[in-house]
Amino acid sequence: MVAPFTGKTLLIGSGACARRIAEDIWTQTSDLIIASTGENFGLSTRPVPVAKTEEGNKIFTRTKVHSCRGTVGDFKVVLECNGKKRTAAVAKVIIAEDEKRIPGFSSYGLTRTAKVMALSQLEELLPELSEDRSLISAIKTVVFLVGIDTESNSVIFEEIMQSCLKLQALQKLKIYILTKNLKVAANGLEKMYRATRDAGVIYIKFTHTPPDIIQLADGSVCIEFTDEITGRRLKLAADLTIVEEKIIPSDYSADLARIFELEEDLNGFPQGDNVHRLTVFTNRKGILVAGAARGVQSLPDQFADADNAILSLRNIEKQPADQIAGKAQIENGKCVRCLTCYRLCPYRAIQFNTRVSIAPAACEGCGICLAECPRDAISLVDQIRITDSGVPVTEVIRSAGESFIPSITAFCCSRSAVSAAQLAACMGKTLPRGYQIVEVPCGGSVSLSQILTAFNSNADGVMILTCHEGNCHSEVGPRYAQQRVEQIREHFRSIGIEGDRLVKKTLASNMGVEFAGTLVEFENQLLAMGPIRSKSEKE
Repeated sequence: MVAPFTGKTLLIGSGACARRIAEDIWTQTSDLIIASTGENFGLSTRPVPVAKTEEGNKIFTRTKVHSCRGTVGDFKVVLECNGKKRTAAVAKVIIAEDEKRIPGFSSYGLTRTAKVMALSQLEELLPELSEDRSLISAIKTVVFLVGIDTESNSVIFEEIMQSCLKLQALQKLKIYILTKNLKVAANGLEKMYRATRDAGVIYIKFTHTPPDIIQLADGSVCIEFTDEITGRRLKLAADLTIVEEKIIPSDYSADLARIFELEEDLNGFPQGDNVHRLTVFTNRKGILVAGAARGVQSLPDQFADADNAILSLRNIEKQPADQIAGKAQIENGKCVRCLTCYRLCPYRAIQFNTRVSIAPAACEGCGICLAECPRDAISLVDQIRITDSGVPVTEVIRSAGESFIPSITAFCCSRSAVSAAQLAACMGKTLPRGYQIVEVPCGGSVSLSQILTAFNSNADGVMILTCHEGNCHSEVGPRYAQQRVEQIREHFRSIGIEGDRLVKKTLASNMGVEFAGTLVEFENQLLAMGPIRSKSEKE
């Protein structure tokens, strides 16, 4: 039997994905709050009023999120409904807002008329054409314009092919799809493409020279182009022209990303381009994003996201909220409330009321706050571990009569480089004799003082091995590590120490061969440099 949900969940959204989530959760909990910007929010599982204010599940329409404070398990969200504000205390948040569509009229130099419309407008018109066949009788030739000026996507192509099949089912038409690249890589699209070809749809591809698109005085469109196979100049007169749409985040999604302090991807959707955020996670524990709110998705993919969000809610509930091991802690006697940690925490786990504190349930133990705290007021519990993997630093041979064995300290991210080191050992790869691994929770947690301490402890060279960009759980770890490397290198150069004694490299957990190669290459560089000496020692 599936365990019911506990604690309040706030669902933000109005579309198909939001309704799918709501219909599943509604029957399992009495603590669901739905905030919809639409005029109504219909559930097929049971009839509900537009707004339900008594105890239990609630639906608020014409409602937006105004602000949010707190962390997982204790979010204080202010909702604004018809000019009135109310506060909701919730444990978890799911964002399932719909996308925004922009018709591509300007890309093709067209304006909207009765004979030129966007794809969504055709979808709205199809039921009317089905009921009154006389409306379609004047249409003989239909042209779809997609992906000629800019790259399109498989979602738009799927909708276009579905529209073609629906039109052909109403009346046999001459239908042309003009494009540059066919986007049929998603599930089932190759089969749908063949179905449209069998239904008489003609595809015209433009690899090099785009067509000339002319809108006539009556609003119709004439298209002239050179056939790339025959080289003939052809003309196509369209009774109805359908223009593709660009799918982007809604304006409200951008507001939600700002309110909840969420990372955004390159297209502005409120989920960072990070493998650790897949499928429905964000940089903030307890806040999920699903469906069209997190990217361009087909309806089946949105429903899959809805199911993933529901499962992820249960997993969040299973995690102990007060677990301290591996979390950051602030020593209040040292803290001067400079708010450096508040500004830098990628998980927004720092709280500030009368004093600065860390919410254990939201903290991921990355250690970035610890590395940047100017007062050393932050510590991590049970996180940093040192493993002697070669000759211990204090036993490295340094006498003039013996061969030089470089002493290397490698700060290794526990999520990537540590596993790569273990894999290299299992594979029997040759590793330097004089190195030690310092396991850290994130490459960004390595502070300036830790690096300098390693050099003061007789290290000839120091490496910081982080995750790849976009593969770091904290997202910013590799960037902070590189900044600290550059700071110390500049200082080293001023006192006559080679800056190349400190390096930062990126690795994935399955890169055992590369781990060994990176360390051996670094050892060879240090062998060429010799033992570390300052400018004064060299003189």
